[in-house]
Amino acid sequence: MIRKFLQLFILISIYFPVKAQHRNSWKEAYENYKRGNSRQKIISPYSVTIRGGLTQFYGELGQQDMPGMFGIEANRTINKTLSMSLGYSMGKLGGQEVSFFNSYFINEYNAIELLAKWNLTEQFVSGYDGEFNINVHGGLGLMMFSANAFDIKTNNLLRFTNSKTSARNPLFLRWGKPHGKWGIKKTNERIIPVGVSFDYKLFEKLIFGFNYHFYFVRSDKVDATSGMRLINPEEADSYSKTPNDKFSFLALSVTYKFSGNAKRRRR
Repeated sequence: MIRKFLQLFILISIYFPVKAQHRNSWKEAYENYKRGNSRQKIISPYSVTIRGGLTQFYGELGQQDMPGMFGIEANRTINKTLSMSLGYSMGKLGGQEVSFFNSYFINEYNAIELLAKWNLTEQFVSGYDGEFNINVHGGLGLMMFSANAFDIKTNNLLRFTNSKTSARNPLFLRWGKPHGKWGIKKTNERIIPVGVSFDYKLFEKLIFGFNYHFYFVRSDKVDATSGMRLINPEEADSYSKTPNDKFSFLALSVTYKFSGNAKRRRR
C-alpha cells in the first residue's frame, strides 16, 4: 500500500512540473508572437471611478448623523503626477442641535466638480513602481440642494430653503435680488472641494481606493439654519453675514482604466 502511494506521489510530482513547463512554453511563445506580430494592448489615459461612502456636516446643526452618498468621475491622466477629473455626486447630509435650535435637518444634494489631482508618491519617490499611491486634489464645483429643518420632538417643519415662492439668488453670490422663475426646487451654491485618496492597484486596469473629500460651501443654508437665528433661511438676507457651512465624506472607490491597441511591426 505504501509502495503504491509512493509511486503515485512520484508520478504527480513529475507530471505537474512538466505540465506547467509545457503550458509556460506555450504562453511564452504566444507573448513573443504578440510582441513581434500583433496589436498590443496599452493603458489609455482615460479612466472612470465610482465611489460610495458616508457624509459628515459641519455647521449649526452639527451633532452628527452620517447619511450616505454615491459618486462617479471621468478621469484623464496628464502625466505620472497630474490628472484631471470631472465628477458628479449625490447624497444626503444630516445633523441636529438640541440646546438652542432643538431641531434636526435633512439635506438632499447633487454636486458637480472639476478636480486637479496630484500623485505625491510618483512626485517624491524616485523610480517608484509599486501598487500603492497617495493623491491629493482640489478644484471648484457647484452644489444643488434642498434642505429642511424639523422640530426634534414633534417633527414639524420649522425652516426650509426652497418653496413655491423661492427664486434663485445671483449665482455664486450669498445674497442679492432673486431672479428667474419662482418655485425652484434646488438652491445652487459654489463649493471648493479638497481631499486625499489612498489607492491600491490590484490589477493593471483596476484600482481600489479610500477617499476623503472636504467641501467649503459658499452658503450658510446647507442645514436650513443660520447662525443662532430662527428665521427662515429662504429669505435672501437671512444668512448673508454668518459663517459658511462645510461638509465631507469618507468613501471607498473603484477605478477602471480603459485600454487601446497599439500596432507593432514584425521583427
